[in-house]
Amino acid sequence: MTRWFEHTIVDTGRLPLFFLLVAFVLTFLFIRLSVRMIRAEVSWWPGNVTPGGVHMHHEFFGMILMLISGFSFVALASFHTPVANCVLASVFGIGCALVLDEFALILHLRDVYWEEEGRSSIDAVFVAIAIGLLFLMGLRPIGFGEFTEYQEAADTTTRIVVLVFLAGVVTLAVITLLKGKLWTGLIGLFFAPLLFFGALRIARPKSPWARWRYVERPAKLEKAIRRERRYREPVVRWKVVVQEAVAGRFGVPEPDPTPAVLPHTIVPQRTAPNRMAAALRWRRTRRELKRDPPWRLPTAMVVVAIVAGLISVGIDDSFGIQALDADTTATLLGVIAGAMATLTGLVFTAVTLAMQFGASQISVRVIPMFQQDRVMRASIGLFLATFAFAVIVAVDLATVANEQEAPVISTVIAIVLTLASTFMFMVLVAKVGSILNSSQLLRWIESEGRAAVRRLYPDLPGEVATQTAVSTEDVTRDPGPVSLVVTLRDTPSQGRVLLAIDLARIQRLAIRWDVRVDLLVGIGDYVPHNAGVFEIVGDDRFVRAHQLLSCLLFGDTHRPSVSPAAALQAISDVALKALSPAINDPSRAVQALDHTEDLLLFIAPRVRAEAQNNSLTLIGGYRRTWGDYVGIGTDQIRHYGRGSIQVQRRLRALFETLADQCPGDQQGPLVERMAALHDEVADWSTSLDRRLAEAADRQGYGSESGLIRPRRLQINTRQTGADR
Repeated sequence: MTRWFEHTIVDTGRLPLFFLLVAFVLTFLFIRLSVRMIRAEVSWWPGNVTPGGVHMHHEFFGMILMLISGFSFVALASFHTPVANCVLASVFGIGCALVLDEFALILHLRDVYWEEEGRSSIDAVFVAIAIGLLFLMGLRPIGFGEFTEYQEAADTTTRIVVLVFLAGVVTLAVITLLKGKLWTGLIGLFFAPLLFFGALRIARPKSPWARWRYVERPAKLEKAIRRERRYREPVVRWKVVVQEAVAGRFGVPEPDPTPAVLPHTIVPQRTAPNRMAAALRWRRTRRELKRDPPWRLPTAMVVVAIVAGLISVGIDDSFGIQALDADTTATLLGVIAGAMATLTGLVFTAVTLAMQFGASQISVRVIPMFQQDRVMRASIGLFLATFAFAVIVAVDLATVANEQEAPVISTVIAIVLTLASTFMFMVLVAKVGSILNSSQLLRWIESEGRAAVRRLYPDLPGEVATQTAVSTEDVTRDPGPVSLVVTLRDTPSQGRVLLAIDLARIQRLAIRWDVRVDLLVGIGDYVPHNAGVFEIVGDDRFVRAHQLLSCLLFGDTHRPSVSPAAALQAISDVALKALSPAINDPSRAVQALDHTEDLLLFIAPRVRAEAQNNSLTLIGGYRRTWGDYVGIGTDQIRHYGRGSIQVQRRLRALFETLADQCPGDQQGPLVERMAALHDEVADWSTSLDRRLAEAADRQGYGSESGLIRPRRLQINTRQTGADR
């Protein structure tokens, strides 16, 4: 590496350029870290530079550094100053990074640093880095080389050929840029063949070339749009992911510290959520709901262990350290390998036990949670990796020529891995214990449900429409003639259970096609072959079924991390198993209702905000109502717990707590279920049982009188019973 650096960078005189590029990249990363820390209001990080109340943007300091380094370069141009050249190049790179980081501010002459227009700054930085790398590699734009050949040409014919070739390359570059292919045109200046492809292929739909030549050629325009969606948009999404990973999120409104005021009337608007923000959220949703194969992490860890073993053995052979006895080391490695094989068997046993317990005592919906748990997968991977590492070292020890030599570094690493495996085994035991403990398991399920609630119903009402939402029959569906039913013909590779819906993209498609899209399936539904998925209301001539189907994410299980409904269903399953005649444990059912109550209280305000701030005016059938969640969480438990006073009392306390914290428009489902509880009390044979069952109690049966507090909902239900 050192020889290559000296031959390629130092000897060719490109060392100042190397310092410039390194300083540019490091400064850009630092300044982006700084502004992100300032934006996050980290208390210990220095804030903005505001002398006298004037905010000094960092491009001000960048311009000063560029001026100083530029004047210094000119002043020292006639002197041989290699060290000064490298220093000044670094200063110039620092100044360039500070200026280009606020390129968008200079371009728009306003502070658009965190707005959508601010992405142009990151694009400018990426372009500068790409050009710097190309020059550092010794590549030059086509013009530099051809002008040299033009000057050194011996005859006029050669000069004419060179000029014609140069003019052709410049023409192709201009056409490529006019077609909206910036990167192809830029790199094509260094690799001329790329310009031929860029100039000959179809232009991007919003480029100047398309506006000039495709207006009267709809087939060309449609082809350009189709290629943009198929090839360009995925690349743009990945580019945005890289940009925001490095530079922070753009175009996302800052949280408003003032409480949001819900409007009384909603005027339908044909608007779609922010495209980039919605695409990023959809990508994050797909990543969160995607099931990783259980073998992937252990396999990767074993491969790393094998490679590390080979490297460490090579290092030991190179240094030849002799501090351990070979026979003792071989025995130690054998013990480590045997212990790791035993621990791996214990992990498989623990996973099997947890899955059997989950299927028989809890719910089939929690089994994928066990399979995706990182502690179990990491335990298997670490134990197998330690086993593989010990085997590699032992094999090397057995084949070494001098039996007195022992691999010291490799043995130390094997011991460290063994100690790490010991701690991991304790973590695994604690994890399995939490799974077998119903209280901790219910808390785990609730935490998964809370994560799903935050993803589907953000705190900011204005952002709700940009998320993937749960899907059921929408009571506000507009009537209209159905012109097309989109069916699911191809079998999804990940399963047929619907996990998420990209509502933001469906809204954009509906606006583009001027139609209304109604969903016929909901989150958690198993969608059979050739079943209807969408109904199109309106003119369907421009509708593309494959684009709508690409907005759906399928899997194999409706697990608690998918939606709040799945979490409520899993908690309800725990309660139903506890109330079954084979188990008959109403106390566990009461524990389940504790978590159901907590999750419903977490959902209630978000569902109400989503309903009153919905901007998806061209989509129907996707919304799950407050009554749906209440029914999913309590109805089955109410039916199965009809003969348990403990369950009846806890349900009453749940409904009364919800009634105290929910506004009037969410009281209906609670009143109906409280009335149903009141009707079921009449079936009890004795007056004592009826009196006990009518008392609300958070513990189910914590006291004879229960929780005595005047409740708004309790009064309503008693009045209902009196009227009856």
